[in-house]
Amino acid sequence: MAPKGSVYSQTLHDITNTKLDELAKKRKNFEKQSEQISALTLEEQDAAKKLAIVAENMKTCFSIVTSKGGVVRGSSNHSRLEIDLGNIDRFLAQARYDPSVSPKVLEQWRDTMVRHLEIQSLKYTYASLYGQLTTEWLSSNQGPVSTTQDEDAEMKDFEHVSTAKKIESRRKWEDSVFHAVEIDRSAVTELLHSLFESTPEDSKHLVKALRQLRDKVADFEQELARPESFNRNTLTWIITGLIASDLLDDEKRAALRDFMANPTILNEIADVLNMRMAALEDWSWGDEVLLEQRRKLNGSFNIYMHEDLLQAIFLQYIGVRWSVFWKQAFANFRKSNSVWKTSRTSIDPLDRKRRDYFLGAVSETSSNVDSKRQDIYRKSYFVSQLLDYETQKGSTEEGDEEAELETMAVQKPQGRARQSASGYAGGQATHKRKVNKTHNSIRQNRSAYANELEMTDADEGVDDENDKPKNPMEAKQNLLHLLSTEILIKTRLHGELTCFRSQVDNLYPSLPHSTIAVVLSFFGVSQKWLNFLTRFLKAPLKFQDDDSSGPRQRQTGTPGSHVLSEVFAETILFVLDFQINQETNGELLWRMQDDFWFWSSNHATCVKAWSIVQRFIKVMGLGLNNARTGALRMSRKSDDLNRMVPLDVGNALPRGEIRWGMLHLKPESGRFEIDQELVDHHIDELSRQLKDKTSKIFAWIQAWNSYAATFFTSNFGKPANCFGRQHVDNMLATHERIQRQLFKSSAGTRENSGGGSVIEFLKRTIEQRFGVKDIPDGYFYFPAELGGLDVRNPFIGLLQIRDAVKDDPNNLLEDFEEAEKEAYRAAKVRFENWRAGNTEDIHVGIQDPGFEPKDSATFFSFEEYTKYREALHYGFTNELAEVFTTLLAKPQEQCIKYDSNGEVVRALTALGGTRGPMGILSDWWLMEPYWMWVAQLYGPEMIDKFGGFQIVEPSWLPMGMVSEFRSGRVDWQE
Repeated sequence: MAPKGSVYSQTLHDITNTKLDELAKKRKNFEKQSEQISALTLEEQDAAKKLAIVAENMKTCFSIVTSKGGVVRGSSNHSRLEIDLGNIDRFLAQARYDPSVSPKVLEQWRDTMVRHLEIQSLKYTYASLYGQLTTEWLSSNQGPVSTTQDEDAEMKDFEHVSTAKKIESRRKWEDSVFHAVEIDRSAVTELLHSLFESTPEDSKHLVKALRQLRDKVADFEQELARPESFNRNTLTWIITGLIASDLLDDEKRAALRDFMANPTILNEIADVLNMRMAALEDWSWGDEVLLEQRRKLNGSFNIYMHEDLLQAIFLQYIGVRWSVFWKQAFANFRKSNSVWKTSRTSIDPLDRKRRDYFLGAVSETSSNVDSKRQDIYRKSYFVSQLLDYETQKGSTEEGDEEAELETMAVQKPQGRARQSASGYAGGQATHKRKVNKTHNSIRQNRSAYANELEMTDADEGVDDENDKPKNPMEAKQNLLHLLSTEILIKTRLHGELTCFRSQVDNLYPSLPHSTIAVVLSFFGVSQKWLNFLTRFLKAPLKFQDDDSSGPRQRQTGTPGSHVLSEVFAETILFVLDFQINQETNGELLWRMQDDFWFWSSNHATCVKAWSIVQRFIKVMGLGLNNARTGALRMSRKSDDLNRMVPLDVGNALPRGEIRWGMLHLKPESGRFEIDQELVDHHIDELSRQLKDKTSKIFAWIQAWNSYAATFFTSNFGKPANCFGRQHVDNMLATHERIQRQLFKSSAGTRENSGGGSVIEFLKRTIEQRFGVKDIPDGYFYFPAELGGLDVRNPFIGLLQIRDAVKDDPNNLLEDFEEAEKEAYRAAKVRFENWRAGNTEDIHVGIQDPGFEPKDSATFFSFEEYTKYREALHYGFTNELAEVFTTLLAKPQEQCIKYDSNGEVVRALTALGGTRGPMGILSDWWLMEPYWMWVAQLYGPEMIDKFGGFQIVEPSWLPMGMVSEFRSGRVDWQE
């Protein structure tokens, strides 16, 4: 949220206060009129007169317009009441003449009117509660939270540890940033030369590709030098990207939104920045740039720069343009002929002919595991932090970030304070998770070998934007699925798998400036731009809370939260990607930002890749994060293919565990399992954060949603078929344990804790603070637009996909093996029938019809038939490529069933079409599955309590203020 001192926020604050004051007046008048109605009916005994008194006063109480004695429909927001009142007038006319209209019938109609009063009174109560919660949140004077002595001592311990961690992380960051790292520039140059220019067998193609890359750099620099780079169109995508990043604070982001709505300001900004671009040689940061150290949810501390808005816009433009350029340039380099080696299995020419002879011709396709693996890498992990196009932006939900392994006491010492790059999710793409349709008949294999082994990116079509990950976290989740799938397949087919995972230690704060300059110069960046980028790197920095000293020039690392920082990092790490590719004969380094993974069924290949990583890191002047570095080696048990045996990784690979988030990969099972010890650590941290926000319910819920619903769920690993249903059950059980542990009573029993749930805690808190009792559960889960508190339930999403996840992924491999054997038998019968002259020639369309092997009378062996499982498309149902895709697939939510004529659907329809695109909507099929579940589970109680889904009249809610609050970041307690 924007600071309270800003004009925008202050105006919104005033509007909110005015709305709440008017609401209080309306409630007071309603309660007074309601009491009058009750008093008048007590004095009257006649049922018809009682009903007439109630009906007449209800029209006044609800501001319903009448004309010529009748109710005017549509004159209020109470359409159902208007209908009832109009009918009651006519029913009373009948009662005056018709003696058969019994007092009982009239009493029922009076009860209906009283029910309208009760519901309206409840709506005012909950509107008033919403107003109180808003006022509570807006209050700047936060009183102390009531705690016990034990809790006070516990909080002091937490604060002491957290403060010490903050101080230590800042000290290490300063030690890194304000001291130059001396590297051997000649060693970096030699590495680049040997990799890109001194490969004899490929020198012709490689040198040509490098020359073309450098030519493109020169052309691009000329393009950047063109006048009038900035205009209203470019400023629109620049500002949109800045707002989506974490570079600016909330006040500056609010100012940028104001800029977007003012063409005059945009034109003025464009004029200034065009002049600045024309004088690029004179650009500087100015006297100083202020820094702020801020805590993230996962417990780490990031360093943020507070530059002025014009500077931010200017640098965002340059960063995005260079990012898009390098992404396209590196992609073209990779597609250059005979440059980027392929890991696809090479098929021996004799084997091709033998397969043709024994299997015959089949339809041609490139659907095989090798090609799918290459496609995933190309789309999702190749220099993935670089942008595909200027207007690209990502969406990251707060809390969707990886847990810090360094926070665990069992881990090695923590590193420096972290520094994000741009916070701008770009460049990632993911593979399609579309399971192949089952074939109706078994077709034998021979693909178009040329297509399968020589297909380039140009042949792969245009990527579907909808298939790309929304942010880096999603791409990392996909990587876990990919590794799990590879473990299942490779250990089954090749006997074993070796894997290592590591991360560059604090990449952005520790990148040596000399390394950046040498690499960029090698790729053809001119001295003019190198001088500018050097000035960009050597920013004069000063912490805003440090008044005792002047600014210090950055000597190492890159400015935080800038796209240019990602450009530097990806350009340098591209060299590592290419080096691994060249020296391991086409193997792939699965890299996401500074986090990289490598695996192979060949242990020696893994050892070689790790030695390459170590050599590269040393030459470039970087380091590795010990807490995130580990390796394992595993194989299948010979007597039980569904169980694993851990093997020694040897001395040439790192000894640490392979971890990600709150998961650790267990070599005994080959599965990612939730680390309950790390969960306990974060339960304690969440408890501390929630205690800090107990005095403000809205802030408490925002912290709960980010931490409990998003952070925990993300770090447990998003479900996929390769994880199996057991993983979902473990997630559900862990979420249950989190709530029980957080909300247990002092006695530790669930009975004494009101159920040990977040909802029971909030009910008791609101009752104690505001006196509102008997709050329905749906009130907490309903969206704010309906008057609810929008508490997120982590169980619902998991339960919606649980039954859609494959129970045991090993079953898919067993089905594959059975299908493969059956396909082999069918191919053998087909071949033998041809040999006996019982069928037509199977060799029509093959490459060499005249070829006949020496053993032509005997169908080739099963081992030879299965030799190229990953390289070829075999064409039978449940073949390996199909299993590979199915294992990677993430389950779709299964919608809850509903009655199209039931009360829930009728209540939804009554909402009308005025709602936003999210949440509980009037059209069932426009809702997300999560909201379908919420509507169906809690809807009946809400209908009974409030007469429908609208808890509070929309006009009564201070939605402007609430939306501003919800768009802001959580202020995490340090």
